Amino acid sequence: MPVSPNEIASINFSAMLGKPLTAVIDAQAAAALSTVDFINEVGLNDDGTVKTVEFDYLKDVDGTTSLVKLTTPLLTILPIPFLRVADTTIDFNAKISSVTKVETVATHKLDLSAELSLRWAFGRFNFKGSYSYQKKNSYSDEAKRSYSMNVKIHAVQDEMPAGMSRVLDMLEESIREA
Repeated sequence: MPVSPNEIASINFSAMLGKPLTAVIDAQAAAALSTVDFINEVGLNDDGTVKTVEFDYLKDVDGTTSLVKLTTPLLTILPIPFLRVADTTIDFNAKISSVTKVETVATHKLDLSAELSLRWAFGRFNFKGSYSYQKKNSYSDEAKRSYSMNVKIHAVQDEMPAGMSRVLDMLEESIREA
């Protein structure tokens, strides 16, 4: 069966190309929610207050060594994941080829043979003959379809959003030595 020229036109390119793009958008949204989850789980206590860590170290003040306690918000010392899809490449290839082969072979074979036998004494007469005919038809149809899709996604650590940067600046101001 030959391939219809409309077969390539019947491919749903909207779905074929739109689904990977939708998946990239969904992945970007999941990355943003992951950042929110990270801040909530790592940076905040159950009551919504900022988690802090304390460090004790020795500090030389006017020639006297003193034990100093440093309290800092945890989010100021940890990298916060901000993933962003930098670029997406979608390559789609469709190849449809059709090969139709019709072969008709007609062979005629004619074999005639005659044999004549006469006998005078017995009065006998023999005759033999033969004929043969052969015809061969063959038909083949081949349609090949090949589809391939290659999706490349490049994700990078994004810059910190301006709002988060300001929040971290405020948190840094709360760092104190005691």
